[in-house]
Amino acid sequence: MSSPPADDAEDDRWCMAVRLLGRMERQLDDVLQRRHALPLSEYRAMCALSRPESGGGLRMGELAERIGMKDSSTTRLIARLEAQGLAERTPGTGDGRAVTATVTDAGRERYAAATSTYRAALGAELDAARANVHLADLAEWVRNGETRPLPDHGSPHGNSDRPL
Repeated sequence: MSSPPADDAEDDRWCMAVRLLGRMERQLDDVLQRRHALPLSEYRAMCALSRPESGGGLRMGELAERIGMKDSSTTRLIARLEAQGLAERTPGTGDGRAVTATVTDAGRERYAAATSTYRAALGAELDAARANVHLADLAEWVRNGETRPLPDHGSPHGNSDRPL
């Protein structure tokens, strides 16, 4: 059984969410640029590469997936980081065509220096979003891992069958 297509109201709400989240992204990018001369996309790449689960490096496609970019954009992003000495590319194991990106020690230091700024700005943006009727539930979930219960629309299972 397939899902019905979205209606105009759902499309409008989705567009509102995208606009509001885009505003948050611009604010985060702005503060990182001003205080650390570091674009948000570069910060996110170094974040993904610095995580223990990255195992010391990620294939370019996996990194692209984790930071929400196209493969070609991620390749250019890593090239910029590599030119600054913040990341490096190495041949992947097994497949000779695969390339693995890793963060350098200088990249880890730059990432660590920017993290408190990023998190303070993210916290402020999430708190501001809590006051916005369209983003309040999303902001609450990001902040606390919790949302308000969804209304039971006659489902015999209450809210348990509704994804968060």
